[in-house]
Amino acid sequence: MSFGQALMIALSGFITVFLMLVILWGLIVAINKVTSSFIKEPEVKKAPRRTPAARPAPAPAAEAVETEKKTYGGEIKLFNVDEKTAACIMAIISDETKIPLDQLIFRSIKAVE
Repeated sequence: MSFGQALMIALSGFITVFLMLVILWGLIVAINKVTSSFIKEPEVKKAPRRTPAARPAPAPAAEAVETEKKTYGGEIKLFNVDEKTAACIMAIISDETKIPLDQLIFRSIKAVE
C-alpha cells in the first residue's frame, strides 16, 4: 500500500465519522423539536410574598435590650479567596436568602477546589 492510498483511506474515514456526527446532530435537533411540540412548558409561578405578621408589643424592659444592635466586630478569615470574591459571595448569599447584609455574620470563607 502506497502513501497516497493510506492517505485516501484515512481521509475517507475522517469524512465518514464527521458525516455521521452531522447526521446524529440533525436527528437530535429533529427529535427535540418534535418532543417539545408535545410537551407544554410549565408556567413559572412566583412565590407569593409573605406579609410580616403583627408582633405583640414587647415589655418595656425588653425594649431597651432590643434597641441595642449586636454587631460582629471580628475579622473574616479568607482561605484562598481574594477580598473582591469574598464580597461577591457575601452579597449573593444576602440576596438569595433575603437577609440584609448587616444581619449576617461571616466568620470565614474558604475556596473549595
